[in-house]
Amino acid sequence: MSSPDFQRNYFELFDLPVAYALDQDKLGTRYRQLQRELHPDRFAGRSAHEQRLAVQYSSLVNEAYATLRKPLPRALYLLEIAGMSAETIAGQPLDGGFLIQQMELREKLEEMEDLVDPETALDHLVTEIGEDVAVLQEQFSRAYSAQEMTAAAGACVKMQYLDKLLREAEQLESRLID
Repeated sequence: MSSPDFQRNYFELFDLPVAYALDQDKLGTRYRQLQRELHPDRFAGRSAHEQRLAVQYSSLVNEAYATLRKPLPRALYLLEIAGMSAETIAGQPLDGGFLIQQMELREKLEEMEDLVDPETALDHLVTEIGEDVAVLQEQFSRAYSAQEMTAAAGACVKMQYLDKLLREAEQLESRLID
């Protein structure tokens, strides 16, 4: 095994353009290819150093794949490689309208269990949040492509809020099923 380049960004590792929108099929195909190349059986007869490198590189490939395949981690990673720190991203101001919307969505979520048909109401809420996420993803993509990093970071922070709300909705759904 030639010495892997641990300095390449995740997009380079998967031979993909550095962009928010990406070809998920190509990502998956390249991931499987790299996994085959790095399978431990291929390094059984190699030196301990080569085996260790293969394990480290395989770990990097897994981390990169997990980051790129999901929209929110991919957005955060793009901001990171553009030079924005996690603190800068998290410190983006949020407009009052968005914060009010968040409070209203949280109230709806908290009141779900008391409804006659909480499953249907939850489905509607998840759909509403999903539509909001899609709008923010488009905003992020446009801002990132235009190198408007502050706007991209703002959209990303909003996506984080909605992602957390979706996870809470999933937890509620699990409780309703039980």
